Amino acid sequence: MPRLNLLTPFHHIRHILLLTLLAVSLSGCFHSDDDDDPAPVPDADPVGYYINTGDVQGGSIAVNDLQAMVYDNRILMVSEANELLYDGTITDISGNSFSANFTIYTEGEFPVTATANGTIITGSSISGTLSGSGVGSGTFTLLYAMTNGEVADVARIENTTNETWGTKVGGSVFAQEFITDNAGILTEDNFLGGGIFVGCELDGNIMPISNSSLYSVSVVLTECGGSINNGTYTGLATSRTDATTDDTLVFAIADGRYSLDGDFK
Repeated sequence: MPRLNLLTPFHHIRHILLLTLLAVSLSGCFHSDDDDDPAPVPDADPVGYYINTGDVQGGSIAVNDLQAMVYDNRILMVSEANELLYDGTITDISGNSFSANFTIYTEGEFPVTATANGTIITGSSISGTLSGSGVGSGTFTLLYAMTNGEVADVARIENTTNETWGTKVGGSVFAQEFITDNAGILTEDNFLGGGIFVGCELDGNIMPISNSSLYSVSVVLTECGGSINNGTYTGLATSRTDATTDDTLVFAIADGRYSLDGDFK
């Protein structure tokens, strides 16, 4: 009678266990690159000047001359043709996405509020949707100016070529004018053009922001008609070349109640 091989089942079990352990071990040694988490998108940098070819569509006013200055979470969007200032604070930037709160002024007054969400492409564009009513609604697009590499300098904007900087603001009939000296000191030259700033005296400064094409502006208005517009206004400025070098000062300041802004020439 042939001998029974009582070890055979155990031999097979051991063989199966060894194969199983080998398979588990090998599965831990290989992985697909598709399983890797993608690298996080760095937060966009919106700082700079955005040229006056932007637009706002779908709101109560169609805008096609929108320009903007952005620095230190403040975004000031100006439409000279419509006398609009969108004074915003960027509250969050995550990758290419941003959110902001805006106060929008019409002819220097009548502030309304809105929120915005959109996209920043560093060195290229900003686009977003305003959620509010009237001028506080619509979608906007801004294009980064190719002149952002031209560093701000008081010598570029002091009144040596132009006698003054002036434009109509706040419903004025004639241009409201101020002077910038070689130290960046601002003084009013003529604020008798009518409108909400008639008779105001303007004193302040306009100082270059390092490594940018922008200037920070701080102004005190006094002696305004009825004193209702008196106060400290802050904002940003930059120079633009329309016909001759630095012949336009894009200027926007506000105090939460009123704004003084536009293309000063």
